[in-house]
Amino acid sequence: MPKLGFVQVEVSTRCQLSCLMCPKSCFSDEWIAKDMNMETFRLIPFKKFHYAHLQGWGEPLLNPNIEEMVDIAAKSCKVGLTTNGLLIDRHIDSILKLDLLAVSVASGDARQHERVRGCSLEKLAGNIKLVSESRGKRPKIVIATMMLKSTTESLPKLIDFAAECGADEVIANNLDYIPSKELVGEEVFGLTADKDVEKAVEQAEKRAEELGIGFTAKPRLMEEALVCAENPVENCVVAVDGRIAPCAYLNLPTASETIPRWFIGRNVEVPKVYFCSFKEWLKSSFRDTFKRRLQVLHQSLPTELPPLPQPCRTCYKAYSV
Repeated sequence: MPKLGFVQVEVSTRCQLSCLMCPKSCFSDEWIAKDMNMETFRLIPFKKFHYAHLQGWGEPLLNPNIEEMVDIAAKSCKVGLTTNGLLIDRHIDSILKLDLLAVSVASGDARQHERVRGCSLEKLAGNIKLVSESRGKRPKIVIATMMLKSTTESLPKLIDFAAECGADEVIANNLDYIPSKELVGEEVFGLTADKDVEKAVEQAEKRAEELGIGFTAKPRLMEEALVCAENPVENCVVAVDGRIAPCAYLNLPTASETIPRWFIGRNVEVPKVYFCSFKEWLKSSFRDTFKRRLQVLHQSLPTELPPLPQPCRTCYKAYSV
């Protein structure tokens, strides 16, 4: 069997921040904060995947075994992680072994960043430079941001911040999981384009070209996809307790068995989706549905498209954003 795409490993659900848009902040009363143990981690078949991303709904650098985890995964595939950046200086040796380092930054404007993420932008800049200015091998450095109505105007400033820190690329993601009513309206995508958002994206693209920084902004127009960007045919998540989920959007470390989300202005709850083993995930009807949807691309005659699995029908990722 050829190698699969990526495995996302939730090595910790703990985090020292309470970011505005994070479900940890919204569901703090029922959040299960813990670290993945080494016994669970060692059972993951990294050799079956091209890439392992060591991060889920939490800060991976808080796991006391993160250095050993990087070493184990790196023996079998490429490895990266996403971090809030506060502990990079404490783990610089392991960080330099990565293939990809993504650092979450809310805005190139220091006040906006602190309002959304509650930490110093200056501190992050210093830690990112520790990596970018290191001699020898270093990971690709990506600044990962989330486009919000209240911060998107500062996208060009974020390109400047990335260049100053020595980052290689900026990826602007969408608020594709809306955990609370208070966040409804902060998303920048929809059925029509927002002129102000598009202007900011265009300005950021121009600035990135000028500075030689890679820049990708996720689509802002909703349209049902055959398979979402998470692609549960090729990729999966290992939750902090070792269960397998099709994606992070159907895995949430809370006491409830359902996931609340706001979708097109209404509150819905969907069941969490887990499998007990990789074998069960590979043979699941959930995965098979997306395989059959993708087969449409290779058929010469029109055919009926299998409907999305029920939990995916109210997920913005299924609509290309």
